[in-house]
Amino acid sequence: MLHAGLALVLVLLSAPSLGQQAGVPPLKAPLHACDSLAGNPIDPGRVGPGVATAALRAEAAIQACQDAVRMFPDELRFQFQLARAFRQANRLEDALRWYTSAADRGYPGALNSLGVMYSLGEGVRADCNKAARYFSLAASHGYPAADTNLRTLACVRQV
Repeated sequence: MLHAGLALVLVLLSAPSLGQQAGVPPLKAPLHACDSLAGNPIDPGRVGPGVATAALRAEAAIQACQDAVRMFPDELRFQFQLARAFRQANRLEDALRWYTSAADRGYPGALNSLGVMYSLGEGVRADCNKAARYFSLAASHGYPAADTNLRTLACVRQV
């Protein structure tokens, strides 16, 4: 009887969870200091209320978000928030790298932020067409500010 009970435990441990079987996406990483220090209040993927850009304490956010990225390397919101903290610290090369990492995997906030960087020429040569592409992608993923950013982009208004 002991062997049968052990076999049942092993089967249960190796089986996918009920949520995975039903096609439910895995849970997001839990609330982390990175969320409190660098979460964007308009990001649909945020956990917690977020913090306005003007109130973002860049150095503390960078440390917390680097920790979060190490702990949860596949959680794109942490990559996005790390980039946001780097941008606030005017470390634009680092911001561009992390925004690009999250955007390449479809994170809407990162797509929008890359559009902003290209529209303003922050850390990159200003490129209205690239900005429009990033805003369009972010808008197609449901990012709230991307439609407005696209509509007010100079190269789009001129067409």
